[in-house]
Amino acid sequence: MERKEFIQLFGLGAAAVLATGCLGGCSGGSDDDPAPAPTGGTGATGVDFTLDLTDPANAPLNDPAVGFVYGAARRVIVARLTNGSYIAVQAPCTHEGFTIVFQAGANSFMCPNHGSMFNSDGTVAAGPATRALKKYTVTQTGNSLRVTG
Repeated sequence: MERKEFIQLFGLGAAAVLATGCLGGCSGGSDDDPAPAPTGGTGATGVDFTLDLTDPANAPLNDPAVGFVYGAARRVIVARLTNGSYIAVQAPCTHEGFTIVFQAGANSFMCPNHGSMFNSDGTVAAGPATRALKKYTVTQTGNSLRVTG
């Protein structure tokens, strides 16, 4: 086998492994409580991270058309409410675990897969989800937001 063939086969194999992992992670499960799992750190779920509001990666928080970013490996969604305060809730929908988005104009969270709606405090506004999103503590100090829970 020539070097070029080996590299092509290796690349195809790696792509297949990654695609399988991605597709498996995108499927909805039967678990009705896809809350973030503990991963160390402090708090019951191990969520403890800080967002620098001046970091360009966090600019969507201050964009009225977007108003949110993900943190903690996409396990948490942090949003800026229309009153200027910040909220952080679990990013997986409590229905089947798909990642929710924040609707800045409506000040609410939505699951784009099955249409569940959540109020700005994480409580269920419309199903099929029946359980509220886990809410995290957000502490602002200057240009830093610390999210814990």
